[in-house]
Amino acid sequence: MQQYRYKRSNFDELQKNEATSRAGKGWEADEEEKLLSMRSENSSYDEIALELKRTSRSIQTRLYLHICKLVEVENEDESALISKYDIDYNDFALFKTQRQESSFKQYRKPYRKPYRSDTTSGDKSQFTSSYENKNYNMKNELNSLRQEVHELRKMVMAK
Repeated sequence: MQQYRYKRSNFDELQKNEATSRAGKGWEADEEEKLLSMRSENSSYDEIALELKRTSRSIQTRLYLHICKLVEVENEDESALISKYDIDYNDFALFKTQRQESSFKQYRKPYRKPYRSDTTSGDKSQFTSSYENKNYNMKNELNSLRQEVHELRKMVMAK
């Protein structure tokens, strides 16, 4: 299976073509129902794509997302759905793996540095990596410990 993603400019090109004029546009409820009924009747991804004026890859992705939703939210049997919609198991497993990796990356976004009005250098990034954030936290903790030691020394000297 070929994996690819369309860029916005590619959607513009696809929308100029009558056969894929709905590519990149939001899905309507009746379109998804049509997709599911046609796939239940053993229509190919290409046939469904022509009917709905979308790409065959978007048809396949939408079907896979629908199955994931049924399994995850409504606790339906995955193997029964794979059989019902005549899906290649290995292709679907690859899709799920890539979907999980994508959602994992989404939660690993860099931390945003706090805004400082005294910082005038515009060349520094406004984001920090998790590594930089750990160093920042360690420096803060070290400074807190130094402050405590300083206060304890004052108390000892005062006695």
